[in-house]
Amino acid sequence: MGKITDALKKAAQERLARIEKMDKKSEIRYEFIARKKVDSNIDPRIVSFHDPKSPVAEQYRTLRTNIQAIDSKSPIKAITITSSIHGEGKTITAINLAISMAHDLNKKDILLIDADLRRARISKYLGFQAEQGLTELVSDGLNVDEALINIGIDNLTILPAGRIPHNPAELIGSVKMHNLIKLLKSKYHYIIFDSPPVIPVTDAGLLGAQTDGVIMVIRAERTQKGVVEHSQGLLRQAQAKLLGYILTNIQYHIPAYIYRYL
Repeated sequence: MGKITDALKKAAQERLARIEKMDKKSEIRYEFIARKKVDSNIDPRIVSFHDPKSPVAEQYRTLRTNIQAIDSKSPIKAITITSSIHGEGKTITAINLAISMAHDLNKKDILLIDADLRRARISKYLGFQAEQGLTELVSDGLNVDEALINIGIDNLTILPAGRIPHNPAELIGSVKMHNLIKLLKSKYHYIIFDSPPVIPVTDAGLLGAQTDGVIMVIRAERTQKGVVEHSQGLLRQAQAKLLGYILTNIQYHIPAYIYRYL
């Protein structure tokens, strides 16, 4: 009886070894090498790129510092940028923040993802075209390395939206999306997601629940207090952590001698 037991154990061990060997062979390994596009025509509103010494660019550096200083039980790595409604400046903010983070002297690897699968704008603002992106990664099983873009800014990688799908919310809330975020967090120091506004669609809440927190962009003299409060409630319902707010469209006068110093 002992010999039979030993034989069964040996057979089981051999079977397990074969399975592990097959798993290693079938494991997909990504190099995370972005295709380079150096002929990009970046929108002038991306001040972190065009005028990094300006007072506005300095505000993005302050925002970068504040995010890095957030006291949390676990590191803040993946951040969702959203707004209550359209036209508050969330995409411009996401791009400027990502570039500011990429300019950090500590040389952090930054990934900027266009997760607005309804009205993608990052490719347009950064002046390049991309036929494949996040949609193809989640729905079609595209290789990650085939979707990443390098626009010539050190430490910054772009993942464009790709084609507009017929089911954006389902893709954002899918297990595949969750697994993709987990994979990307293991590679990059910070990931910035540009998501749709909170009130019109559910995407931002779904994405916010999967990332480490949400930053809401609010446009001065446009977004009403009740609208912001409603957005807060929707994010809470989605179990998304609200990290803070960014107020855009602020106009103020800076004396010339201070501007020269900056």
